[in-house]
Amino acid sequence: MLLVRSYCTAFGTELRSCVLGGSAALVARVRAQRAFGTAWSSRVLQDAQAFLLTDTATDALVHRARRRYAGRRTVLAEALRDHGLDVAAGDGLTLWVPVPEETRTLVTLAAHGVSVGAGSRCFTGRAGAPHIRVAVGQLPDDPAPVADLAGMIARAAGVRSRRSA
Repeated sequence: MLLVRSYCTAFGTELRSCVLGGSAALVARVRAQRAFGTAWSSRVLQDAQAFLLTDTATDALVHRARRRYAGRRTVLAEALRDHGLDVAAGDGLTLWVPVPEETRTLVTLAAHGVSVGAGSRCFTGRAGAPHIRVAVGQLPDDPAPVADLAGMIARAAGVRSRRSA
């Protein structure tokens, strides 16, 4: 068995790297298959990543970013709940928003210049209930425009706001 931890999201896709753990035989096979091919990562980038993973200043920066993203995700989730959408803040850089009709919501938001992801594309099998993916990384720290976005998402989804009820 192998354990793979990807660092593409944390340190950018330019590194496209991961840490691999497992038996010596399995790790050696993976290394042999990836050595000097199109998937090979440069030693300079590997060393840079190793430095970043152990550097205390980098660790502090990543923790600050994690708190900011969590704050943005929480503000958006609360605002969406205020508008009648049952959203859990969860974790990560994406907020999963259940909607009555995914395609209608996507098209309506796109017509208003808002780009969100189709939740159905995030499954290898049949998707569950319709939902959209909202990235929180680019949201502002100011809660006012986030509240406006939540209202726009609720209107696009055709959900009646609890604020007007």
